[in-house]
Amino acid sequence: MAGRPVVAVLLLGLASSCSGSDEDAQRPPAKEAGVVEASWDVQVEDAGVDAPPEAAPPCGDDMVHVDGFCIDRYEAPNVPGQVPLVMYTFVESEAWCAARGKRLCFDDEWTRSCAGVAESKYPYGDTHEPGICNDDKLWKLYDQQKLNGWPITVSKPEVETLTELLATAKQVSQVAAVAADHVEWLYQGEAAGESPGCTGPDQVFDLEGNVEEWTRRRDGGTQDFHGSLKGRYWAEPRTCQSAVNTHGDGFRFYEIGFRCCRDLSGGG
Repeated sequence: MAGRPVVAVLLLGLASSCSGSDEDAQRPPAKEAGVVEASWDVQVEDAGVDAPPEAAPPCGDDMVHVDGFCIDRYEAPNVPGQVPLVMYTFVESEAWCAARGKRLCFDDEWTRSCAGVAESKYPYGDTHEPGICNDDKLWKLYDQQKLNGWPITVSKPEVETLTELLATAKQVSQVAAVAADHVEWLYQGEAAGESPGCTGPDQVFDLEGNVEEWTRRRDGGTQDFHGSLKGRYWAEPRTCQSAVNTHGDGFRFYEIGFRCCRDLSGGG
């Protein structure tokens, strides 16, 4: 390289390094591309390993967690779009819940779910507003003699809908069919979820109005009556704190239903 000017050598080297096409200049070196791709693979793999599993609701999808216990979101049968069951006694209601790994709610659990921590008079606040819950229907005169014909063998744990219950009752006898027809005529319950404003802070529906609900008294009640009726029904509003404690464990009526609870641990 003797005799060649230094500047010329430098210019020649610069020209050699720029001799590739524009496309070659924009393409990353193969080694670098491989490093980038491997790094991406690791990130994707790590993301799959490190992603935490989605936590399941502590009470399941059909119940609500309230202060250490679980309560059905809707009145039995606790199915959106289904109307509540009626004509179950306190004892029959407990059996229905037990068949599903649950139990009747205690009266104080029911009140807490209705009133919330603020201890409101109604699920939506302290002032009654007719029609927010299903509590403003016209009362119909019932015939107790007809209701007395209800067959005691049909209000079973395996019943899933009111339609099924009434159809089964009508097949028992003519007297039972008259009773079932009368219940059907009297009935003004609404389907679960039809009154979206009738919820407390924990999103439990229809605790006021719709159908009256069996609960178990925390104090044990009496020898003949361990229950307490809460929430009243479609033709008469009551506060969350109100209760009816004057019947018996074997009492049934056309406007009385129930809902189930369970302990947070999973047992009834």
